[in-house]
Amino acid sequence: MWSMSIYHSHLEDRTIIRIGGDDRIDFMQNLVTQDVSRPQSGACVMAALLTPQGKLLYDFFIYVEDDALLIDCEAAQASALTKKLTLYKLRADVTIEASNLEIHALWQEDGLPCPPMSGFYEDPRRDGLGLRGFFVALPDTTLPTAPLADWHKNRIKLGVPQGAEDMPPGSVFPLEYGLADMQAIDFQKGCFVGQEVTSRTHRKGKLRKSLQPIMLETAAGDRGDKLLAGERVGGELVARAERFGLALIREDARDEKLTLNGADIALG
Repeated sequence: MWSMSIYHSHLEDRTIIRIGGDDRIDFMQNLVTQDVSRPQSGACVMAALLTPQGKLLYDFFIYVEDDALLIDCEAAQASALTKKLTLYKLRADVTIEASNLEIHALWQEDGLPCPPMSGFYEDPRRDGLGLRGFFVALPDTTLPTAPLADWHKNRIKLGVPQGAEDMPPGSVFPLEYGLADMQAIDFQKGCFVGQEVTSRTHRKGKLRKSLQPIMLETAAGDRGDKLLAGERVGGELVARAERFGLALIREDARDEKLTLNGADIALG
């Protein structure tokens, strides 16, 4: 029996790119941060494509199908991602094409995981993000519908960054933004673009900055605003939804009192 705290949201800001062809596994295996040779058909994994310098370009999900890999990515970045993948394709037996599949999510307002449902996959990043799946038409779930903004508020509350607005392409390091904790990087798989820098940072085990969920005293504050620890900058606001936020905080400022635009904040 479904709890009434479970909601259905159409993730209108997402789209699917279909990767087909006999070389699709080897092609993606050499590029992305995730081991795509291991998951069986019916699996959903998170992955990313980095620059050779180890900075994040695109974050996305990969659904493993019998005859294709389906890339669940930010709709606004789909064209650029397709272009980048095509650049790497060379003479490989790979097809890269847009799909009309829609992405839908089921999630609980109290942050608990959702029970399984046919056609949906567990979001691998956090339990509280629930389930997601791709469909030609709206799935009949009989669940109350929540707007996309509510789904994003839940995501931010859980400390999960996503897409180009939170992580501007080519300018952030994936480990500082928690992609390893979100099961997006497989350090055992071997080569991927940007692997050398990422693996070296991982081995050192110490980051100068890390992303944290925060609670704002007021709903004021815009992306890019600085968090202050006394007189010095202690971090930066990355995303905000009402009084919930994501902030990239310096490790040497985490134990200090932090303010944003003169108001106190609390780490989530």
